[in-house]
Amino acid sequence: MKILLTTMNARYTHSSLALAYLRESCRDQRWNLQWREFTINDRYGSILAEIHHIRPTVLCFSSYIWNIRQILDICRDYRQLDPGCILVLGGPEVSFASEKLLKNNPAIDVIISGEGEQTLRELLEYIYVGGDYYELAGTVLRSGGDIISNESRPLIDDLSLVPSPYRGDMAFYKDKMVYYETSRGCPFNCSYCISSTFKGVRYFPLDRVKKDLSCLIEQGVKKVKFVDRTFNSNEKRSLELMQFILDEMGEKRTTTFHLEVCADLFTEAGLSFLAQVPPGVFDFEVGVQSTCPQALKAVNRTCNWERLSENISRIKSFNNIHLHLDLIAGLPYEDYHRFGQSFNQVYHLQPDVIQLGFLKLLKGSRIYQEKDQHAYRFQTQPPYQILSNLYLSYDDLCRLEDIEDLVDQYYNSGLVRNSLAYIVDRIYKGHAFKMLEEFTGFWRRNCLYCRPQGRDALYIALSQFIQEEHAAHQERVSEWIKYDYLCNHRVYKVPKHFSRCRPEEAVQHLNSLLTDEAFVKAYVPEMSGKSLREMRKYAHLEYLYLSRHAREEAVYLPVVFIYQPGSKNCRTIQLADTHYT
Repeated sequence: MKILLTTMNARYTHSSLALAYLRESCRDQRWNLQWREFTINDRYGSILAEIHHIRPTVLCFSSYIWNIRQILDICRDYRQLDPGCILVLGGPEVSFASEKLLKNNPAIDVIISGEGEQTLRELLEYIYVGGDYYELAGTVLRSGGDIISNESRPLIDDLSLVPSPYRGDMAFYKDKMVYYETSRGCPFNCSYCISSTFKGVRYFPLDRVKKDLSCLIEQGVKKVKFVDRTFNSNEKRSLELMQFILDEMGEKRTTTFHLEVCADLFTEAGLSFLAQVPPGVFDFEVGVQSTCPQALKAVNRTCNWERLSENISRIKSFNNIHLHLDLIAGLPYEDYHRFGQSFNQVYHLQPDVIQLGFLKLLKGSRIYQEKDQHAYRFQTQPPYQILSNLYLSYDDLCRLEDIEDLVDQYYNSGLVRNSLAYIVDRIYKGHAFKMLEEFTGFWRRNCLYCRPQGRDALYIALSQFIQEEHAAHQERVSEWIKYDYLCNHRVYKVPKHFSRCRPEEAVQHLNSLLTDEAFVKAYVPEMSGKSLREMRKYAHLEYLYLSRHAREEAVYLPVVFIYQPGSKNCRTIQLADTHYT
């Protein structure tokens, strides 16, 4: 008997934790178990052909909102190629309304609902011996012309029974983002989340988790993304694991770890620990979602905004953890303007990334059951994203999607952080959302959304927007844009759109600095002993019309940009008119 476990990831760099669990849970000498991971961007014909070459007896798909359409298409077509193959679907996208899905898709034989490790194993054993599996708990299946919905399978209480997903040959994961979990479930019951359908948190044995993490670190995996809904739900345990990671990595630190945390749960002891963490090891994703108390209460989400914002500010001040804050547009009672307030509050925390997401009405979630109460309209096909509700019109959501695009291109990219700081603080008096609203209007008027914009075009568009809407600030903003451009691109030039101050003595000035032992020792000690020619590869001097402090008049000041070899990092040294300080 030949079994194929497969799925379609959203990107090539992603991997499937579900498939890894199923692969290890279903290994058996009695049958030939294979697994393949495709992406939703792969050529459809190639996926179908690969499955046909394997010719599985049982074909199993792991299904999610991003791949269910392609999976159903594959099932319909492959059924024609191999009528005798048993087609099995599992995953969150098919665990709810399973009977309806089977009725509408006659190619599918079995749906596994909920946690699948034990259910799939038992199903394969029944198939192998030719037994009757029509009463198997945790399944919805087809029997002749009937659809049988069996009793739900209880959650796996003892997670030590689930085999480790990552043992043996790890070559496939070398250049992938590896997903891992130390627990299942969530301490919260947010109504928009599927995790709310399962009560409580179950933890994998600590020793087993440490053994897995040690294996991943030893294999040199580049990034591990924990899928624990709240990694720090048990702070003592989470800190022990983070310390273990640091001890295992030592000075090597080739792997980064992405954690979803609830920032307001960190105690003083937790914050003290985080302050000592080396930079570049941990990324934190914090689901703020909204700062509107009424919206949060409606989705059963508890949040102490004062404590949350204070803890985030403190973590940011440590300058050692990459911060990613999430917002969800479309929650009950939060209209367009109130969402703008939530955005401003998150923006002022200055995280590394702001994710402006949109509510999805997921099957099985409580908010899906309450959709009529708030007049939700949403996409009839995955990902079931909101189209409107009592508080947001479709026009509102279109404007927010425009804003989301610019947040990604301008803020999250880090391309113009200094320029945005000047624009938001000086021109818009702190109202980042208003600035983005007006900027999206500029993009719409000039049809910039209609085609991809290159790197230089993004800088030029921001400058033209300020020139059109705030001409009095155009000169200053242009200088900050040039500053940002040179910080992010080691090209020693800026787009022709921008004027430049290039005194004849600029080259001589930079050469004199780089040959000054005191300057090199103070600012670029890593270049000590290198030739001037070698140092000039990573140093650039530009005259920019800047002020040292907010209230000072701007003057042309020489700024030295020092680029790090093999890295995008850049640091700057702002000099006095004639002498460095």
